[in-house]
Amino acid sequence: MRIKLWSILAAVLLLTSCALRSTGEADSGATAETSDTQPNTEAPTPESTATEADVTRSLSFLGCGDNIIYYGTYRDAASQAIPGGRTYNFAPIYDNVRSMISAADIAFINQETPVSQSHAPNSYPDFNSPVDLTYDLTDAGFDIINLANNHMLDKGALGLKESYENWKARGVTVTGCHEEQENGKYITYYDKNDIRIAFLSYTYGTNLGSDPAEYGLYASYLKYADLEGEITEARENADFVIVSVHWGQEGSLTPSEEQKNYAKKMADWGADVILGHHPHVLQPIEEIKRPDGGTTLCVYSLGNFVHEQDRYINAVGGMITFEITKVGDQRAAWSNVDFTPTVCHYPRSFYGNKVYLLKDYTEELASQHAVRTYYNNTMSLTALQELVTSTIDSKYLTNYLK
Repeated sequence: MRIKLWSILAAVLLLTSCALRSTGEADSGATAETSDTQPNTEAPTPESTATEADVTRSLSFLGCGDNIIYYGTYRDAASQAIPGGRTYNFAPIYDNVRSMISAADIAFINQETPVSQSHAPNSYPDFNSPVDLTYDLTDAGFDIINLANNHMLDKGALGLKESYENWKARGVTVTGCHEEQENGKYITYYDKNDIRIAFLSYTYGTNLGSDPAEYGLYASYLKYADLEGEITEARENADFVIVSVHWGQEGSLTPSEEQKNYAKKMADWGADVILGHHPHVLQPIEEIKRPDGGTTLCVYSLGNFVHEQDRYINAVGGMITFEITKVGDQRAAWSNVDFTPTVCHYPRSFYGNKVYLLKDYTEELASQHAVRTYYNNTMSLTALQELVTSTIDSKYLTNYLK
């Protein structure tokens, strides 16, 4: 009888335990389900306190001036063609600067000469470059190719159409030449690292009056009537605005009053950076205060990158670099500006042309430069160095001077 009583008690305890365990699981599930719709009262972890306002995004930018392909340059490129490869090999020209260009998140260059397959290569005054250039320049690391300059219509509307198509075929972004758009605004948007950059490009004019509209293209001319609306719209729809402008007086080491007036207006309307070219020499870098409290970085002229012009002041160009940073939903801003001077070296034979960093250039190379043969001209390393330091403020030459 005692054995039966203990057996009954044991069974009751077992059933009770199972019932309690079953109830606990049900309660737990109900609690978890309810917690999805209730506020979390636990102390937040450091990860959960991060908001969009704390996120910092950044990218590096590099810009170069005039890439002008003269006769000696494409003849040299033909002599360096790789057997079984393309007819022209321009790659060696950029060997000394390739690593710096490719290291930038975005690299920009003003391509001064058309690249049209319907026309033979030609030099001054109506340029046309071999299409092979498009491969070597993009392989060097350039992402943004500007076509808005006075030589863009040297081979007429067809030449511009083919140039536009050839560059687009390389997968790069083209500025300064656009397919017709209904709204009349010709702004190129470029997204990188969650930062939207608006590019606008203008030229003071073109050497030939051919109308690219017959091929559905539009060339961007420098007009006050267009600038305000386009820069304002770009600022409203992008985090950062870069204006490329072909302007100024050839051979002048100082910006004209017209350049300064345009720069002030561009800054007032919201340009963050202005990249100037066309004078074929260096001009100063300036910071222009804006009504909104910001500051516009203006490089009046980046000088020549590749060329064969006849004065030592034409031989020097450079690469402007800066960081673009955006914190949270604030507008992006530039910082860490630096200018790296370059020398386009072309010896008397015009074979072995190459871009050098000025800090790596030598007096021996200067003595071999073809400029020495023009009009009894002279050229020295010292003269090149003095030209740079007298034109560009030392605060932008940190890496060069150290």
